This record gives sequence, structure tokens and C-alpha cells, in this order.
Amino acid sequence: MSTFRGLYPPLITPFTADGAVDEAGLRDHVEFMLEGGSDGFCAGSSTGEFMNLDRAEWEQVLGIVKEQVRGRVPLLAGGAWMATAHTVERCRFAEKAGYDGILLIAPWYQVHTERELYAHFKAVREAISIPIMVYNNPPVTGTRLSVELLERLYRDGICQYLKDADSDPYAIARLRMRLGDSAHLFYGHDNNAMGAFAFGATGWVSGTANFCPELWSQFVHTCIDDGDFVKARKLWYRIMPFVEIATVGVGGERADWIAVIKRGLELRGRNVGSVRAPMLPLTDDVDRRLAVAVKSMGLTAKPKLAMA
Repeated sequence: MSTFRGLYPPLITPFTADGAVDEAGLRDHVEFMLEGGSDGFCAGSSTGEFMNLDRAEWEQVLGIVKEQVRGRVPLLAGGAWMATAHTVERCRFAEKAGYDGILLIAPWYQVHTERELYAHFKAVREAISIPIMVYNNPPVTGTRLSVELLERLYRDGICQYLKDADSDPYAIARLRMRLGDSAHLFYGHDNNAMGAFAFGATGWVSGTANFCPELWSQFVHTCIDDGDFVKARKLWYRIMPFVEIATVGVGGERADWIAVIKRGLELRGRNVGSVRAPMLPLTDDVDRRLAVAVKSMGLTAKPKLAMA
């Protein structure tokens, strides 16, 4: 099995005007993301609004993506749920569906101890044979996976990849120092990717890459293949106007990141529908700022692809 490396966007889930999963739109988006240079995908995860999908829809999304990709890039499935037993069942489903790995965030709502979290991830590891990418995302789960716990999970073989979504990429540096150059470390936030790659990240699970995979991919590979951070910095400041709006909320609130991505695609001529409630479309103010940002990036409308 090939090593997961590079740009692994967590795919959005397009919706129709009446709110259903848009199968044709999702297939088209997969092709758009492949054409843009994605190295792999995560399906049925946070950016794909897994929390707003019922179980049948989550399975539908995984099936559509697997069928459309046709083995062209590796696929990870978002397998998280709150109870360990339900998480295990979802991960087994994804493995049976032919996914190459699992993206696994910690259970949320209840703030778990590290002893409980270790046991949770260990139970999943014992239930499936495909690689696991453990995902640290404190703002979403309310729990920060410590560097010590992440190191233990990696050294004990419970996970084969680590994704850190703390805005500060210093955790990437600490993990690289502790685990060495062979460790597979992905940055999982969007607003400090330059720092993460300078510290030794080998991949980027970037939700905002859904908006412009061609530019995001160029940036990633300029960092991890060429090591040219002078050139990468120029690319970063093209990307940053969009990242700023997607990751920095108004008045201290959470940014409308998924709505920003979907509206950004619409501004590129690619209508993928709105977000599902309780999330809402953008306010007029944010929408205006986003239109200015997209224009400043020099992006022209990129229409939907003709399906093969």
C-alpha cells in the first residue's frame, strides 16, 4: 500500500436545492478535485458535514466517492462517532467498502480522559486492518490529544498517521523531534500550513482545498517536494485571503468555514448547494468580503466538468 502523503482534502458534500445529497454534484466535485492535483481524499468527515448526515446518507457518500475515484488515489473514510462500539462498526463498514484508511477524531461532547481515549483508539485498531489517521481537533471535540498521547498511539502501532488540527503547528515540530523523520504527520488546520510544513509535516488535510485544489496542491508540493519556502510563501499569500475568511470568525465566533468553501465554489461557477441546518449560509457582510477575496486571487469561473 502506498504511503499517504501530500494534499488530502476532506471532501464537501454537495446538496440539491431540496437538501438531498447531490450524487451528480459529488461525482463532479471528485473529478474537479482530481483534476486539481489532489493526492487522496477523506470522505464522510467534518468538511463533508458527516454530523449533519444520517447513517444512510453517510454510507451513500462513501459509496459514491469510492465508485467515482476508481482507485486513482487513496481514500480515507471519516469513521468517528461518540460511542466506541458505533465507531468500530462505522470503521468496519468503511473497510468493507474498500477504503484505504480511516480518519478518526476523538469522541466529542463528553470530555474523555487520556486513558479512555487510548482505549477507544485501541479498540478500533483491533477491529480493522487498514491504517488509522488519528485526528487531534481540540476546538471541535473539547479534548486536546497531548503530544505524549499521540506519540504513544503512534509508537504502539495503534495509528499509522497523525493529523494535528491545532492552529499552532508547534505540536508537529514536537512530534517530528520525538518520532523522527519516518513518522507520517499531517497538518489538519488551514491557517498555519507554512509553519507546519517548515516543521516537517508530510501532508495536509485541508478543507479549504475544496475551493481551489490546483493552487493548494502546488503550494503543498512546493513545500514537501521542492523544499522551496521562498516560492511557497508567494503561493501562501495568494491562498491566504480565502483561508483568512474560512478560519477567522467575526466577533470571536466560529468561522462559517464550510459555508465559505461552498459559496467560494459558487463564485467560481460551481454550484454545490448550501450547508445543512443548524449551519447557515453566509451573512451579507461575509459574502461581500469573500467575493473580494476570490477576485483578489485572480480566479475565474471554472464550470462543472462533463462527466465521462
